[in-house]
Amino acid sequence: MDNTIYVYSEKYDIRGFIQDHGLNFGLCFDYEDKLIQMGLAKTAVDYEKYGKDLIESYVENLAVPKVKRKLRLHYWWVCRRKDRHGSTYAYASGIVTGHERLCDSHEAETSEVIDVVYNEEDDEILLKTLNSTYHCPLAYCNFDKQDENPDLLPDYEHLKEKYKNSNPNHSIEHGNVLLVLADFCDHYFQSLYYVPKFIKSKNPTPYTAKVSGITFQDNYMIRTNDGTIDIRYLTHFQNIELYKCNTNARRLFIENIGDSVIYVKFPSGAIRLEPYDFKEYKEKNIEKEPPALPNGDLYPPDWFRLK
Repeated sequence: MDNTIYVYSEKYDIRGFIQDHGLNFGLCFDYEDKLIQMGLAKTAVDYEKYGKDLIESYVENLAVPKVKRKLRLHYWWVCRRKDRHGSTYAYASGIVTGHERLCDSHEAETSEVIDVVYNEEDDEILLKTLNSTYHCPLAYCNFDKQDENPDLLPDYEHLKEKYKNSNPNHSIEHGNVLLVLADFCDHYFQSLYYVPKFIKSKNPTPYTAKVSGITFQDNYMIRTNDGTIDIRYLTHFQNIELYKCNTNARRLFIENIGDSVIYVKFPSGAIRLEPYDFKEYKEKNIEKEPPALPNGDLYPPDWFRLK
């Protein structure tokens, strides 16, 4: 294909373009003042039509109303650096969601932080830059990294004592499997919970979750240490594609604790998970003909990682 193909949705009067970036193509367009960027696999025949279908599917199936979203950082910390003039300033790092220009679920760095406020009512830190206010849940603060600059958060030792390891635990009836997803987590994976049926302990079976380097696509693997559960998927824009889902006949439930829609694709169809949705993997919850969804990497090369 040509290096750039321009696409247009007459239905929503949205223009975009697809570019070749090596292993992946990228679709870019603006919607409600937000830059949308999707990785696409090199599998389509008519890219102009495919791009139009994805734009319309995004509007109809994936977009979250702007008024419902806050600008958030998860797995965050605040640190210092020097500018090119030698002056020191504070900035924050973390996984961003709800930004007008940056892609959800990507690591990002803020501009200079000019004010830090503890919002005890919502258990969060508000980080204010010149143009934005970031909502930073304290349960998702990276306190190990924040220890390097404790003076950048107010009453730091109190916050650390109160919120470190307070990340909420998600559980389910023993004998069942719970896969927890979120748009603020790397590869959308937040946790896996499984305890054998006749075990009294509430401690979940230990597992390993990691990126697998077997394929050229973003390939994520979750496996319990005893080998009972083995789940593997490809990560795409607001959807994951399971190519292995071995639960050894245990019932599988999936929970979305983020504020974006996530589709979970199986060979038999797809399950749509609204924000804070909870569904079992069974026939009545599966869309046999899911909408057009991006099928390229969630984390393509550097063109995708805006700063």
